[in-house]
Amino acid sequence: MALPQVVIQPQAAKRVRHHDGWIFRDELVRAPADLPAGELVEAITDGGGFAAICAFNPASHIVLRVFTTIPGDTIDRAWLARRMARAVAKRIALTGTDAKRLIFSEADGLPGLIADQYGAHLVIQIRTAGMERLRDLVVDLLQEQLQPAGILERSDKEFRQEEGLAPTAGVLRGAVPDRILIREEPWQFWVDPHRGLKTGFYLDQRLTRRKLREAVAPNQRVLDAFSYTGSLGIAAATGGARVVCVEQQEPFLELAKENAKLNGVADRMEFVAGNAFYWLDAQAKGSTRYDWVLLDPPALAKSKAAVHQGRQALHHLLVHGLRALAPEGRMLVSVCTYHLLRNLEEIVRIAAGDDDVRLTVRDQWAQASDHPWILQLPATRYLVSWVLACDAPSTA
Repeated sequence: MALPQVVIQPQAAKRVRHHDGWIFRDELVRAPADLPAGELVEAITDGGGFAAICAFNPASHIVLRVFTTIPGDTIDRAWLARRMARAVAKRIALTGTDAKRLIFSEADGLPGLIADQYGAHLVIQIRTAGMERLRDLVVDLLQEQLQPAGILERSDKEFRQEEGLAPTAGVLRGAVPDRILIREEPWQFWVDPHRGLKTGFYLDQRLTRRKLREAVAPNQRVLDAFSYTGSLGIAAATGGARVVCVEQQEPFLELAKENAKLNGVADRMEFVAGNAFYWLDAQAKGSTRYDWVLLDPPALAKSKAAVHQGRQALHHLLVHGLRALAPEGRMLVSVCTYHLLRNLEEIVRIAAGDDDVRLTVRDQWAQASDHPWILQLPATRYLVSWVLACDAPSTA
């Protein structure tokens, strides 16, 4: 059965041929009236040239999301099964943990689908109208291919609003406990998959935990300003540091305390319930100074419209974080906001100037490898971490 056809502008078709995955509303020339959200369509140019098979959503700023650029492909059970199996196979080489991202949306050619493994369980997010229409088939295939003990959906986030979808969450298959114990390299962590941020744990910060453990020195003082369930602070404490963790939400703070005990570092960790923005401001005005300040705030600008506000918030954090540092101290700053990444260097430079600090960048990296960054899909690179050092210039 032939798919409905929509016409897109030539520059959009060129981007798609070069492996971009999004076509925006202002690049749509025309589409049949009353096409429902999530409908699979064939995107063509005005001259009739084939561009891609996409999911269409007139309610979204991203009006078309590419599934395939191969003419004649059929997005059916067999096609989905192959693409899902290929995504999972790419993660087989990732060892040392039983918690990883198995499917990462556009980066795996499955726009709108996130699937994370936590031990014997899966937590998924369905982010787009196109994937919503394939929901039952996707869940059946996940159960068939991976045979998890349970599948939990956490599509209860604001990302569904742009797609015109209502938030939803719940167990879809089997059973998923309130807490899941995962392992990662030398650590174990309790994860709350039902109420935790993202899908329950910062899987994308795996490399950050490893680098932090290796970088800190015994007895250094570390401030973890957005500790969540404590994984970065625990990594630093494992390296011998003494850590203060600040977290606003009490349930997460309690889980962080349990994780500290689980990993044998509770005696080197202090936990503070508070808003990290205000608490860091107070620390900057006080006398206590830290060898390391860890800043891993939540997304500060979730849309282009919020970039100015996000810049201000990040600048505020950086200035007060720098003022809380000891002489020649170091700061780890992680920005998980795609819309701020291109401005990160400028924001850091301005903050350093405001505090009259000379900074060197000692290290930098992106999200963990199971969250692949596709060069032609810029939004797949959404997390950057920098290690900054206060560095007085030589007077010799």
